[in-house]
Amino acid sequence: MLLSKVFVKFMRYSLVGCISTLIYFLSVFVFIEGLHMDPVLGSAVSFIIMTIVSFFLNVKYTFGSSITQQKALRFMTVSTIGFILNFLLMFVIVHIFDFHYFIGELVTILVIPVVNFLLNNYWTFQSPA
Repeated sequence: MLLSKVFVKFMRYSLVGCISTLIYFLSVFVFIEGLHMDPVLGSAVSFIIMTIVSFFLNVKYTFGSSITQQKALRFMTVSTIGFILNFLLMFVIVHIFDFHYFIGELVTILVIPVVNFLLNNYWTFQSPA
């Protein structure tokens, strides 16, 4: 029963991730193509927007929780860990192992969401004991 609850949360988390990713790419397009913003700045602003949207959707839809400053800070910490892990995995796969960057993207697409879900499920949105 516990495993099925975690699986349902993971599926909801995945759906929120898809929605957040869509918002990210739409934001990138608007900022860079529509508003002619510098691509690095447009991507950074879009990442922030995506993370905020993801937090609010995950609080209510995925974890059925309340919004608190502690949860927001923990969520941002997990997002930062995911961002750094993504960078490190890509660096190692592309520059150390000399694989094509698509391999790196495939690995990060499989690893980062699982790591972020586990951290958010068992730390950010943990139920009080």
